[in-house]
Amino acid sequence: MLDPEIVYDLAGILQLSDKAFIVGGQALNLWAERYSQVPQLAAYGPYTSKDIDYFGRREAAKKLADALGGTLRIPQADDHTPQTAVVTATIDGQEIEIDFLWHVKGVDADSLEKQAVEMQLTVRVAGKTGELRVPIMHPFHCMQSRLANVVDLRRDTDLSLRQLEASPIVLREYLSEVLNNGGHKHVTGVLQALYDYLLSDPVGRKAHKAMKNDPAAILDHFQNDERLDARWRELSLASMRRTLADRRTAWGAMIARIKRAVGSHQ
Repeated sequence: MLDPEIVYDLAGILQLSDKAFIVGGQALNLWAERYSQVPQLAAYGPYTSKDIDYFGRREAAKKLADALGGTLRIPQADDHTPQTAVVTATIDGQEIEIDFLWHVKGVDADSLEKQAVEMQLTVRVAGKTGELRVPIMHPFHCMQSRLANVVDLRRDTDLSLRQLEASPIVLREYLSEVLNNGGHKHVTGVLQALYDYLLSDPVGRKAHKAMKNDPAAILDHFQNDERLDARWRELSLASMRRTLADRRTAWGAMIARIKRAVGSHQ
């Protein structure tokens, strides 16, 4: 597993302006650290990972390789790999390999890139506290990727399952923080996207069966949150919750399948 200090050394080199950001399990780990004061998250630690992956292109990979004094490898066109580049470097005596990807399983690439976040993280290294700005995937996409790993790729290791269960908690806390900062439009947009994902996405529809921390509870959490517009909560959010609950019943699922079948023949 990567030492946290190595992760911190790496995480602050690239910025969103480099069109690169951290994805995968390490992204979830950093978000969990950002909200480490939340008691629920403690149950799913420790948050560790053996590697660190970026979404980004070879230009960003070269910048990272140069900063680390490492080497850069570009996969051949016929490699059929999600990698755009691979950086190998030695940090504090530990050799690490950093993958740069053009695709993250379970997440729409355009949405992934447009909604990446610059996270401010307070870290403690060598007895000193400092602030780190980290380009990182959105918590909603963290949840989608963790769920796709378990449902589609059947990764059922203890670490994979713990990260999956932590991901809705991270998303809930992130949305609450954004609301505190006045980002009402962003929060309602993410809640709508979450509803659509749980209702219609082939993987999202299985969320409540694959995990104990049902992401639908995020919709419930914000139903009475007065920071959100009352009319939107009473009409839109309440309707989302009812529709999703109905669809998840056996009868509701059957009706939905019939409608999809009829629609495909029209």
